[in-house]
Amino acid sequence: MSVSVIDATSTGSTGTVMVSGNMPAFSAYQSSVQTVSTGTWTKVQFQTKNFDTANAFDNTTNYRFTPQVAGYYQVNGLVVFGMTSSWATIEINKNGSAFQYGLNMNGTPNGTGLGFNSLIYMNGSTDYLELYVYQGSGGNQTINVGSVNSNFSASLVRAA
Repeated sequence: MSVSVIDATSTGSTGTVMVSGNMPAFSAYQSSVQTVSTGTWTKVQFQTKNFDTANAFDNTTNYRFTPQVAGYYQVNGLVVFGMTSSWATIEINKNGSAFQYGLNMNGTPNGTGLGFNSLIYMNGSTDYLELYVYQGSGGNQTINVGSVNSNFSASLVRAA
């Protein structure tokens, strides 16, 4: 006799049951050097995926997360500059507009990272997220590459 085990999550409010295979999650990182100009918001281009369970992260054109399941997502980001900058910050953009700022650094030493994490509601059809950085002075900065230096991830915590 064999027994099958299925991981499932019930939303409770709608009666929808989410099977683990349709719960979007992704992790991506910066794999090519990107320059951030002084005084300009710059979208970070995370080119390489560690994983993408629902093919919801575009790592070639728009560098954005567009999940097709409505719900609450834990979103995390980290960007490490390779040089020094006197002031820098990170933000998450939702649908093309600033949504929430992350950690802000003043007088950042070489190699210091800017971090971000938040719980964000996504409608499951048109909402998307992008990660931007800004640095105020110190000349053009480069973003350190590699999964331990600059990364972006999200996962569904609870369906709506």
